[in-house]
Amino acid sequence: MATRRGIDRKGYRRLATRAVAAALIGASIVAGVAQAASLEDYRRADRIRLFDNRRTGGTIFPHWLADGRRFYYRSFADHEAPGTVFLVDPAAGTKRALFTVQALAKALSTASGSAVDADELPAWRLTGDAALTARIGATDYGCDVASLRCRAARPDAGEAIPDWAVRSPDGRWDAFVWNHNVYIRPASAPLPADTAFRPLKEDRNGNHAFPLADDSPDLAAFQPTGQRAGCDWPAPPGPNPVADPKPVPPPEGAIALTTDGEPLYSYGPLWKMGLEVAGFDADRYRPRRGSIIWSPDSSKLVVRRDDFRGMATYPLYSSTSDQPVDHSYFYAWPSAKAIQRYDLFVVDVATRRAVKIDVPSTGAVSRPGGAQWLADSRHLDVISSDRAPHEVTMSSVDAATGRTTRLITEKSKTYVEMSNGGWRTIAAASPGGDDLIWFSQRDGWGHLYRYGADGRLKNRIDGGENSVAELIHVDHARKLLYFTAWGRAAGNPYYRHFYRVGFDGRGMTALTPEPGDHDIEWAPDGSYFLDRQESTDRLPVTRVRAPDGRILMELSRGDAAALRAVGWHPAEEFTVKARDGKTDLHGMMYRPSHFDPTRRYPIIVNIYPGPFAGSVGRYWRFQGGDSYGLAERPRPRVTHGEGMGQSLAELGFIIIKLNALGTAQRSKPMQDFNHGNLIDNGLPDQIAAVRQLAQRHGWIDTDRVGITGHSAGGYAAAAGMLTHPEFFKVGVAQAGNHDMRTYGWYWGEQYMGRLESAEDHARYARQANLTYAANLRGKLLLIHGDMDCNNPPAQTLRLADALTRENKDFDLMIVPEAGHQLPAYAMRRSWDYFVTNLAGEAAPKAFDAREPGF
Repeated sequence: MATRRGIDRKGYRRLATRAVAAALIGASIVAGVAQAASLEDYRRADRIRLFDNRRTGGTIFPHWLADGRRFYYRSFADHEAPGTVFLVDPAAGTKRALFTVQALAKALSTASGSAVDADELPAWRLTGDAALTARIGATDYGCDVASLRCRAARPDAGEAIPDWAVRSPDGRWDAFVWNHNVYIRPASAPLPADTAFRPLKEDRNGNHAFPLADDSPDLAAFQPTGQRAGCDWPAPPGPNPVADPKPVPPPEGAIALTTDGEPLYSYGPLWKMGLEVAGFDADRYRPRRGSIIWSPDSSKLVVRRDDFRGMATYPLYSSTSDQPVDHSYFYAWPSAKAIQRYDLFVVDVATRRAVKIDVPSTGAVSRPGGAQWLADSRHLDVISSDRAPHEVTMSSVDAATGRTTRLITEKSKTYVEMSNGGWRTIAAASPGGDDLIWFSQRDGWGHLYRYGADGRLKNRIDGGENSVAELIHVDHARKLLYFTAWGRAAGNPYYRHFYRVGFDGRGMTALTPEPGDHDIEWAPDGSYFLDRQESTDRLPVTRVRAPDGRILMELSRGDAAALRAVGWHPAEEFTVKARDGKTDLHGMMYRPSHFDPTRRYPIIVNIYPGPFAGSVGRYWRFQGGDSYGLAERPRPRVTHGEGMGQSLAELGFIIIKLNALGTAQRSKPMQDFNHGNLIDNGLPDQIAAVRQLAQRHGWIDTDRVGITGHSAGGYAAAAGMLTHPEFFKVGVAQAGNHDMRTYGWYWGEQYMGRLESAEDHARYARQANLTYAANLRGKLLLIHGDMDCNNPPAQTLRLADALTRENKDFDLMIVPEAGHQLPAYAMRRSWDYFVTNLAGEAAPKAFDAREPGF
């Protein structure tokens, strides 16, 4: 990660087109009316930003035991024994404390002879209610839960398998990828002493009925040596990994099932956002799990084969070391001939023969896809899509030949999504293939449809002006579906509720009637589900519920005492009309905790234009501390919108987030509103919302309107300043994708259409912010990380070039070593920019915004 020392290093702390430092404290637009932002306001804003939302409790994420019924979790809540690990048995209705992480850290320190930090525990897991395993370096430790006595001990072979293997259903074979090919080895064969293990009964694909797609856990687990976890993170420090590693033999007993794998057309996963060219092949001689699914009878497997052949590379260089380090990565843009894509192969274990499944290659970035074996082990159902995607198909596959029969084809003039706004494929097939469940927006809303094995439609399962959010569980025996939906319950249409319905569409039953959003997790054994309920102003609560919705246990209920102590107060939901004067739009508003209704406050639009989500985000959840991360570790230091909600309001502003036209979770026409015209960005709706809110609240000053956003929001923020300069006076655009012609193919082609003809090129030019550079009137700050491999820094530099050519005054900050997400320093400079230029006050000098400490 970028260090503060690296950011502040002489010569890199700030880069500007014209005297940035002077511009950031330049003349304000208008004399301030609201109270000046004081040093204490900044401190309070930063306390709210840094608050660890886990301390409020209420949200439980379980770690399942092998029986699929019991689970354990660690409490972070101030009022619920923080640091305690609890074991929950819903069948018995019990929740009991096992130990604290502090005690576990002490026990592991004693056993290993090295210091173990309770806040940075090594990977560990319970193997039952009496034992746990942990791994420190290359050594595994087993611990007795009751005494917390630990000793070096390898996991029981009956409970764990090598982390790099996929065990066959009959337990005889482990499949893996080595040197770009598929191998198997006897599960009983000896293993190297440093082998890492994972649970044998680990639910690898969860609710993914069609694994091998880009959102499956298998691909998430793929982490090449020396590569960053994703484009949000800074590039790894130091020199690149060895591109041509020394050959190392595969694990003992290995048998090659394929021999034609190659570096750029490899069996197993290859795709990773920002995959760097220099070291992408560093792991060729390290066994990897691969994207592999065994047939039920263990005779065959289906494997994903990623294809990077012919792809271009995007140059990216780190400049903070003595010599630049090359972090160039594989990249493709709209109109590129070669893109990241994958094929699916069926491999027969006995004959060692691989057969390509006869469907077109599927784009390897967020495109519908996947495969699922049928019970007979002779057939699969496969989902594939074209490039836009304008067409998504489910096909039946003969595993022996790879030949396919089309069952379902979904088409759209704009693009097909297999979930509303999401990049997840909602589909399911019964074990015998006689019932196929399919998501479609063909009637303008996201609903489920039931097809037969012959591909003929049997019935629509649900309907109405609402949309399925997730397919949570399929009970094939009882022919019941369990799913969440947006807009089916009264009230805010962005809150999910949970439902049960028969395959035939009968018996629709609401299982979570309580108000707010319901995040559902189905127990692996199918006997109950976890319901995490919350809303923007209601603290979360997690309950265990029976399949019929009855509440069995309440596990945790949030408490805001610690949050209120740092100065927080709830966000407020609001509803306004869209530009058409008819469509209801929903948003949330933040006011400063020291709000004075007799004053007039500048207002800032915090925007994300979609199309796959809106400004509020994909899920409307409790708005606690103003941070982006939850419990994930490690994570980018500061990210996407952090400090730009309640924290920014504390500096004397009104902040709004509005889901405008062109965003998801509601109807398909609403999401498609800006298709081919992304420069719209929902900005007329944002303007309409500000004006309507000002009519309701006299303390909103419409002469002082700012706009900010990150990523696509950075694009929209700059577009606001350039296409509506009479309304937006100050803008901060972070990490924006300002021109789709040079952004990823997967985004531009889906939301703008293909880039081929002269007409296409003209359309793409109209959506580029640089086309409107001459319109700039107000104060604009552009911020970008120079190691961003999601939105390359050229996105912002090209806009800066256009503004320079138009002789416009603007401010530019390039953050050395930062990826797509930015450090606290950039956030603080954003705060200063609005305080100085929109509120018209002097910001505290060089306030030290701290990095998150959890």
